[in-house]
Amino acid sequence: MAKRQADETRRAEKIRARRQKSQKQTPQPAVRVSATRKQTKRNVPVTRRHTSPPPMVNRGRNTIPVPLKSKGAEVHLPAFPNLHFGWRFISGAIFVLALIAVISFSSLNNFKVNAIALEGAQRLSPESILSQIDLSGTSIIRVKPQEIQEKVLERFPSLSSAKVSVGLPATVSLRVTERQPVILWEQESGSMWIDADGVTFPIRGESEVAFTVLANGMPPAAALVQPEEVPETEAEQPLEILSALAPEPIYPRTTPEFVQGIIALSDYVPEGSSLQYDPDFGLGWTDPRGWLVYFGNDISNIDLKLIEYESITASLQEKNLTPALISLEFLYAPFYRLEH
Repeated sequence: MAKRQADETRRAEKIRARRQKSQKQTPQPAVRVSATRKQTKRNVPVTRRHTSPPPMVNRGRNTIPVPLKSKGAEVHLPAFPNLHFGWRFISGAIFVLALIAVISFSSLNNFKVNAIALEGAQRLSPESILSQIDLSGTSIIRVKPQEIQEKVLERFPSLSSAKVSVGLPATVSLRVTERQPVILWEQESGSMWIDADGVTFPIRGESEVAFTVLANGMPPAAALVQPEEVPETEAEQPLEILSALAPEPIYPRTTPEFVQGIIALSDYVPEGSSLQYDPDFGLGWTDPRGWLVYFGNDISNIDLKLIEYESITASLQEKNLTPALISLEFLYAPFYRLEH
């Protein structure tokens, strides 16, 4: 037992001596330990660059072998390069070609407007429209339908609507709607028609008109209009009445209420008389007994005015007086004149 302990002791001493010897041979780095701060490890990232080899440049050209007359002899000629075009290049080329074609076609006579196809008009001709809107000889690509439509409606008040469409090579179609006259307005300087909306327009062609007014002036205006230019052509000139006022403001339309008043008052006109208009006294007629009677422009209370008119005439006859004019424009302020 004692011997075993002695062997173990010697073995432990040998191991200790060997360990001390190895520590002396390998010096250990000095490590400073801070008592106040704990040291942290830093991990430095390591990056690795991958480099690709430089691209190989192929400087060879495509060639086409051409055999010669000598056997086995040939010549290599350069071939055309292979071109690849993108969609942008193709669309740009198409646009340029189309633009060149349009410019070339616009100078040809086949693409210039010389006539129009007119639909819906009975009293208006295509020639009269062409003379007003200056469309003859214009290239079809320069025709603007909206602009032509506005000019037609401006120059031809007898039209209530107009629709313009164009087509190749030089087709211009115009579909219009004409106004239907209701009243024939006659005066010394000229005559005109009036439709149910109160629009006045020159007489053109023939049309049945139910009512006629003999006037000493223009009808009462619905709106004051200052024209930019009054054309003087044979196509559709403004009435002499309107031309005489140019370039002063003119009244191209009256009120629909005034038109309805004319229609309503026509039922009361005595047989053999005609409805008349005076700018100072309004609507009226010549009484068969020889004097003028006016009821103004407002005939909403025409029944009361007619009763008052009969009362005035009866009173004048009792006095053996013959008036020249009786005015009932104002219901509560009528008057009469014995002399013109």
